[in-house]
Amino acid sequence: MFGRGKIDISIQKTRYAPGDTISGAVTLTLNRPVKAREMTLSLIGEYMTIVTDRVIGPVPLQRKWGQGSLGFGGKMLQSDEIRKIAPIHYYERSTKNVQIYGFKEQLDGEIEYNQSTRYQFQIKITEDMPTSSTVNWYLLTKLDIPHGRDITKKVRITIG
Repeated sequence: MFGRGKIDISIQKTRYAPGDTISGAVTLTLNRPVKAREMTLSLIGEYMTIVTDRVIGPVPLQRKWGQGSLGFGGKMLQSDEIRKIAPIHYYERSTKNVQIYGFKEQLDGEIEYNQSTRYQFQIKITEDMPTSSTVNWYLLTKLDIPHGRDITKKVRITIG
């Protein structure tokens, strides 16, 4: 066990349907007692999307033509010369996780947590829960430690 401790989430299965209840237990094991704000359990649904941003400015240098130079109009330009060219439009693509559902339950409040604690939980999945295969579902447990690294555990599940 590394750091301050660890969290385990045990559930009966990993595939659920709308209307089901997720039942299980969260076990917190600490190396020593620690003061924390709270212990929470969340059910989160999110999907990944591609974001394209239009950026105006010099194109990022790619060193295909030599050290810090770029071909322009038949002439090789150095890095400082490229920045003097009129603004160039280019596009950056990145991925972003978009949260579509979030449920959070407090398992315990602001106390000094002892070396081992077990919490039972039940989360009722609503009938209108999105069941698309593009949605990633997971349970997230977090011990919120002020001025320190939180202890977390994430378990992936399927709803649908």
